[in-house]
Amino acid sequence: MSFERRTALLDFARAHDVFIFEDDYDAEFRFTGPPLPSLQGIDNSSRVIYAGTMSKILYPSLRLGYIVASEQLVDSMAKIRSTMDQHSPAIDQATLARFMTEGFFLSHIKRMRKIYSERRDFFIEQFNNLLGDRFILQVPEAGLNVVAWLKREEEFPMIRRVTLEIGVRPSTLSFFCIQAKLKPAFVFGFAAWTRAQIRESLLKLASSLK
Repeated sequence: MSFERRTALLDFARAHDVFIFEDDYDAEFRFTGPPLPSLQGIDNSSRVIYAGTMSKILYPSLRLGYIVASEQLVDSMAKIRSTMDQHSPAIDQATLARFMTEGFFLSHIKRMRKIYSERRDFFIEQFNNLLGDRFILQVPEAGLNVVAWLKREEEFPMIRRVTLEIGVRPSTLSFFCIQAKLKPAFVFGFAAWTRAQIRESLLKLASSLK
């Protein structure tokens, strides 16, 4: 959201005495434009519960996350956590804490942001060259996924069938919707793949659609 919408949302939360749950999962991987402050970072009324996870920053199987909440919510959060499963493995927490305090965490983020940015640019170039006749690529300023809108909506069932057959399987945008009815589109990820893998997969999809 824009800065204006963020401040308006905070004003709404204060006026109605409610809390905002913020999952700022793309903050570390913003590739264009100036960095945007989190809601929690500009909240001066303790209205925001800020949550994060290490799954995208480090690796999914680490299974460690965190919550930043106002003091009045700490006891309630601790009770909820103890009801769920007591705590995460102590050795994982201690190792991550040392990783952060010794400065490796920030250097890791900088290195991965550069790698993901290069893969993002390569994906965009290759996708537009190979599949630009069928899709319009929507590229957000942050995150590890892009949305490909179909130029001819009636081709959606055919393209969906082909992706399943050849093993190049982007998610359908509708998978992430509960009530919203959007035009057909696919969500592609680029961060986990090398340049060679990206080009090979897009070539495979483009040739299968001819």
